Amino acid sequence: MNGDVIKNKEEETYNIKMTDTLYLDILPYEVLLMIFDYCDAFDLVRLSEVCKRFYEIVRSDAVWIKKSRGLLVTNQTSERFRRRCNPILLSPRNMWFISYNWRYGRYDDKTLILNKVKVMPWLQMTNDTLWWSGGNHLYGVKRSSKHFKEKVNIKMNYNNRFYNNIYVADICKFVLCGNFIISGHSNGDIQYWLDKSHKGYPRAVKLLRHVHSCDINGIDATSQNIISGSVDGTIKIQKNVDIEESNFDKNEISIDFMDKIDRVQSLVIDPTGTQFAVGSSGTTYIPPLHLINIETLIRYTMFDKIRYPWKHGAGILDMVWDNPQTLLTCGYDTFVRKWDLRTEKCVSSWADPNDAALYCISSDYQYNIITGAQLGCVAVLWDQRMCNFVQLYYVNSPTVHLKSPIYSLRFDSSHLYCALDRRLAKLSFSSQSCQRYNYKQFY
Repeated sequence: MNGDVIKNKEEETYNIKMTDTLYLDILPYEVLLMIFDYCDAFDLVRLSEVCKRFYEIVRSDAVWIKKSRGLLVTNQTSERFRRRCNPILLSPRNMWFISYNWRYGRYDDKTLILNKVKVMPWLQMTNDTLWWSGGNHLYGVKRSSKHFKEKVNIKMNYNNRFYNNIYVADICKFVLCGNFIISGHSNGDIQYWLDKSHKGYPRAVKLLRHVHSCDINGIDATSQNIISGSVDGTIKIQKNVDIEESNFDKNEISIDFMDKIDRVQSLVIDPTGTQFAVGSSGTTYIPPLHLINIETLIRYTMFDKIRYPWKHGAGILDMVWDNPQTLLTCGYDTFVRKWDLRTEKCVSSWADPNDAALYCISSDYQYNIITGAQLGCVAVLWDQRMCNFVQLYYVNSPTVHLKSPIYSLRFDSSHLYCALDRRLAKLSFSSQSCQRYNYKQFY
C-alpha cells in the first residue's frame, strides 16, 4: 500500500515537471542581471540575439557598468585626462569595447606626417588640436576625423590641415600655456607663438634671444612662470608676464646649477605650480632627479644615492606628474619608476620588455602609462596595478626603418599618437573593423 502511494507521488511530480516548464527569459530582471554578470562581452552579444527581452537588457548600461570598472585607458577618472579626450566616452558598453581593443592590440594605424629627413620631434595635445614640432617646423593638426582621411599625401596640403611656421633654429621642446605655445630652441632662444589654429596658423609673437647658450632640453610654464633647462646644466626661471610687455629681461631670474647638474634632459612643473622636477643625464656623482621649489628656489635632491642606488648614466629623459605627490620617470636605465614624495621612495618600477631605453612617457593620471622605446618603434602600455606590461604596439610602416625611437607620444581614451624620426602615426582603437596585432603573445 505504501509503495503504491510513493509511486503515485513520483508520477505526479514527473507530470508537474513536464507540464510546468520554466524558461530563462521569464526570470526577473534582477536575476538575469546576476546571471549576465558571469558572461563575458562576446557571450552577451550572443545573448542579445536570443530574444527581444535579452536584447533590451544587454543594450542597457546596467549590464556594462560593473564590467566598466577598472577598465584600461577608458576610465577617464581624472579631469586632467578628460580635458584632452576627444570624444569623451559616455556609454559603459562603448568604454568596455575600446578598453578591450587597447588590451588585445586591436587598432587602425594611419600616417599623419611622413618626412624625407630625420628629426627629433615633440608632441603636445589638447582635445581639439595635436601639436607637432620637428626640426624648425611647428604644425597644429585639428583632431577631427575629416582631417585624417588621407594618409601619406595629407602632408602636401598645409593650407587646409597643417599650420606651419618656420624658425631658423630647431625646436627642441615646447609647451602649451593658455593661448600660447612656448618653444625652446637649439640656439638657446625661447619663442612665443599665439595659438591661432582655428584661424589657420600659429603666429610668432615674441622672441627671447639667448636665454641659454645651448640646446633647451626642458621647458615648462604656468601662468606665472616659464622654467627652462639646457644641456650645460643651466636652469632659468622667468616671469610669464603679459605678452604685450616690451621688455622680458627685466622680469628674469637666473638660477645657475652648472656645477651641480651635469646635463638637463627633462623638466616638468607639478600640478600645483609650487615646485618642479628636473631630470639630468646621471653621468656624474650627482643623482639625476632633482626637485626645486619655485618660491624659495631651494633645490632638494630627494632621491640621493644613499637612499636609492642610482646606476651611472641612468639619465631621466622624460617625466610626468600623476598627482602633486607622485612622479613618474623613464630614461636610459630601461625602467619606468614611480616616486612617492611623501615617503621619499621609489614605490614601484617596471622594466621595458625589450630592455630598451625609454624616451618618453604619458599617463592618464589614474592607472595607465604608455612609454616610447628607443628601438623597434615600440610603444608599451602599462597598468600600475600589474607587475608586467599589458600590451605592445609596433608603430612601424614599410617606409620607416624599424630602428627609429619613439621620441614623443600622447594618448586619450581612443587614440595614441606616436612621433618617430620620420613619421607621425595615429593609432585608433574605436573602430569596429580594427585589425588585431596582439604582440604580447610572443613574450
